[in-house]
Amino acid sequence: MRGNVSRRVITSTDEFLDASLTGGILPILVRPGAIHAELIHAHLGHLVVDAVYCSVPLALRGETVADRVWLAAPMNRTGSGQLNGEPLTPGNLLAFGGSAVVAGASGAPLRCGILSIAPSALERTAASLGITSHAPGEGEFRVAPVVDRGRLSRAFDLLSHTVNHHEDAALTKREAGAIERALLQIAVRTLADDPGRSPPYQPARLTSARIVRTCEDYARKWRYQNVTLAGLCEASGVSERRVRSAFYQCYQMSPTAYLRVAALNAVRRDLVEGPRPRNAVSRAATDWGFWHLSRFAAQYRALFGESPRHTLSHRTDRPQAAAN
Repeated sequence: MRGNVSRRVITSTDEFLDASLTGGILPILVRPGAIHAELIHAHLGHLVVDAVYCSVPLALRGETVADRVWLAAPMNRTGSGQLNGEPLTPGNLLAFGGSAVVAGASGAPLRCGILSIAPSALERTAASLGITSHAPGEGEFRVAPVVDRGRLSRAFDLLSHTVNHHEDAALTKREAGAIERALLQIAVRTLADDPGRSPPYQPARLTSARIVRTCEDYARKWRYQNVTLAGLCEASGVSERRVRSAFYQCYQMSPTAYLRVAALNAVRRDLVEGPRPRNAVSRAATDWGFWHLSRFAAQYRALFGESPRHTLSHRTDRPQAAAN
């Protein structure tokens, strides 16, 4: 087995929002700022490894891939955000089963290691180690303190070193096997069914992610037009206080602020990917609930650092995608 490793450096908003659409997890910019993101991606047998660095705060939402276990290991020296209401604390492993809801936000530049693993590989590794491991099932989420943080850090450092010093960005068979074994063993031991080592699960925080997802689905269904807090409460079946709390737990933002950012991102995707009629900007803005076009333009520029017309004109420089 020879592990293929790729590295991509991203400095533009459009490229960042396109290249990071992996595994159904959608990044959403939540604050303006110059973008510098590095994405390292490696296939190691039954294991897919990503090392992510992003220089600007952002939000994430979506679902994990079905029939895979998705593990997020924050690599920052200090906490920098939340996933499903749980802090991105160094030393914690956030574990998601297949088709699990992911909702979170970073409050600062983010470094994170992400593992996507076939459940069968975890089972075989646990059997070889002679321990019982409890991986999250479909749709489940849990948090556990990482076993052997030093070994985990060294495995990601080796990936970074390889991609920065070798033109072909390929691990040797020995390197790939060593990293795969190390990460699988760390994952299995961390997820070991040892109640004395794992913190108690907090279902209220996962409930927050579900409340937020319901509110997002409701707002998107109505294309963010005339969406009120009362409507969000009715859609989610909880109180106004609980809706606000859920959004702050998941995104560190109020419902109104987050949904405005989500709508601005939806407009941008239309400008970059959709049809281009003569009134493309005004049509995209009103389609996503922005009726005051001058206010919309100011909010768009504040978030993305350019006017919506500049986004559209920049897109015209690119070759048109084939209709078929």
